[in-house]
Order: sequence, then C-alpha cells, then structure tokens
Amino acid sequence: MTRTRSPILALGLLLSTACTGAAAQEDGCVMTQGDRTWLKGALDNWQVSARRDLGIDPDPLPDVVTLDDRCLYIMPAGRFDRMVGTPHEGRPSLPDGRELPLGPVSFATGSATDYFVMSLPSVWRAANVQSGLGVEGLMDGVLLHEIMHTRQGGLAGPLLDRLGRANGVSEDDLNDDMVQNRFGDDAAYRAAYERERDLLFAAAAAPSDAEARRIGRDALAAMRDRRARFFTGKRRFYRAFDDIFLTMEGMGQWLAYRHYMSARGGSLDAETALREVRRDGSQWSQDEGLALMLLVDRLLPNWQTRAFRDPQWRAEALLAAATGVRR
Repeated sequence: MTRTRSPILALGLLLSTACTGAAAQEDGCVMTQGDRTWLKGALDNWQVSARRDLGIDPDPLPDVVTLDDRCLYIMPAGRFDRMVGTPHEGRPSLPDGRELPLGPVSFATGSATDYFVMSLPSVWRAANVQSGLGVEGLMDGVLLHEIMHTRQGGLAGPLLDRLGRANGVSEDDLNDDMVQNRFGDDAAYRAAYERERDLLFAAAAAPSDAEARRIGRDALAAMRDRRARFFTGKRRFYRAFDDIFLTMEGMGQWLAYRHYMSARGGSLDAETALREVRRDGSQWSQDEGLALMLLVDRLLPNWQTRAFRDPQWRAEALLAAATGVRR
C-alpha cells in the first residue's frame, strides 16, 4: 500500500458531478472490453472475499480511480454506469493535481473519504509485469489488498495522521515502507527482522497447533526485543507505526492469499498461493505481516471481529492472544 494524504476536494467535486447522470466520456474515452471485464470481475471478487474472509458487508464500494494509456476513469462507489472518463495525454493526474505515473500503480488513500487508484491490465501488460498467476491474476490480489485498506482507513487513518504530526513525519515518508526505509541499511536490525519473520512463517507452517504456539511465542519475544533495541529515545514512535503497518499490510496480503486458494482465485494449493503472494519478499511490512496473520488466522478464531473493528487489536496484541501470552 502506498498511502497518500493530499487533499481530495477536487476529486469529490468531480465525483459529485458524475453522480448527477449517466456515465460521461470525453474524446473517445471508452475502456476496452478486456480491461472492463477484469475490473468488473475484480470488484465482484471483493464482494465474495469481504463476506467470506472478513465477515463484513462489502458495500458500499469505495470510489474507484483507474487508468489506461489514454484516459483516467473515475467511478463513484464503483459504479460503471456513473463512470467519468477523461483523456490524460500521457500525463495522468488526479483531479487534485497530483500526477500519477503512466504505468502499474495501486494505492489506497488513508483519508476519511476513501478511494483507491489502480491502473488497468493493459497498462500492466505494457510494462511487462510478470507473474505465475498471469497479469490479471496478480492484479486480482492487489485490488483486494488495496480495497480492504479503504475499509481500514476510518480506524488507522486518523491515528496515522495524529502520530505523523506529533512526530514530525512528512507526508512523503508516512507509508508502509517507513520502518524499512529508516532501518533497512542497519545490518543488526535486518538480522533481527529476518529472524522474527522466519519464526512467524515457521510457526504458521508448524505440524501442530501446540508447536505453532511455541514458535509463535518465540516470534513474539523476538518482536518485542527488536522494538526494545531499536525503537528507543527519539525513535520510539516507530513502535506504533510498525504495529499499524504490519497489521494493515498483513491483512491485505492474507486476503489475497485466501482468494488465490478459492475457486474464484484458481484453487491454488497453499504452497503455491504463498509463493505468489510473497513474490520476492522485498517489502518487509507485507512479508512479515502476512506471516503474522497466517499464524493468527490459524490459532485465534474470529480474529476479524477484533482486528477489523478495534484499533487497539493490532499485530502485537493479535500475536499475543494467538499464542496465549499476556499483553
């Protein structure tokens, strides 16, 4: 997830205009049938995954902003019949003026008026994006990840904004890679992170629940030790950001993983689904977060009622509850 916090008043005004009538297109801005078919199917996937895996009502859909090589399309509440298409002439930008790269892009806002942005499959194919799932299959998981973030915004968004302002974190730096960006070049920190991540994946894959809990407790101890060692003094505020982003990114990756093992996602076996979701594992919050949520899902029934609805139930608290350790 790339989190943005820029003002979106202009977007809101354009969306309200779109809501006054049928779909409006300018200068031949018509989404290709292939892109349209994918987007419709991907949004339908959310309808299924939200109910089945998160236990929430998938509606209303967030506002959807998407683009191809010619046009930017805005869909209020995901409505195809209210789509507004405008040409971008190779320089796509949101109505608030922020430019987007003409290439693969996907992110959700963290504001009170949530929407998400994702370029269409024709753009990803033109950039030669590769995946064992195929481009559309990969994008199915990415869309589920990002659309879920729009549901988390009401809980996490205000907290992230408050923490950012209190600790002098710029808007550009406030994103899910912020801990990795700050500590990634520290060899001792990297070693601590990798040990913790590997323990979580080992716990999630353990042959018995008892073994999963035992290894999970080691992982929790490693997490607490890492934070106590590196998040001290003026860097103490990273503890909260680390906990928030591990939770948000982990849940997003877990939702994609669950989708890929479902009939709609190709009925992949667990090993293949895990490999495809992890890809190269280069984004730390996503990779460790996935491992943590796999373990939580295994050991803590109905965790969704806590993690999705109560901002206090974040990564460390969920892991402690799952492994039977006092918070």
